[in-house]
Amino acid sequence: PVPTERVPILVGGHGAPAVLIDGVLRRPTPVECERLQGFPDGYTNIPWTKGRTPDALRYKALGNTMAVPVMAWLGKRIQEIQ
Repeated sequence: PVPTERVPILVGGHGAPAVLIDGVLRRPTPVECERLQGFPDGYTNIPWTKGRTPDALRYKALGNTMAVPVMAWLGKRIQEIQ
């Protein structure tokens, strides 16, 4: 069932996340992915010799990271045990 409200929903499919808004699927932007992982906007917009950093490289960089909130939680839990 598709929600009637204009509420974005993150769904997975075939290895790539998608955002469902008003029954339309789209790929999240690199900035949206950065926010989901707990990074500041533009975190993966690294210097690129040919101008703007290609989105494919930004997605790859995000795919090789660990979410900031999760790592912070793990660090706190480890400290509690020691």
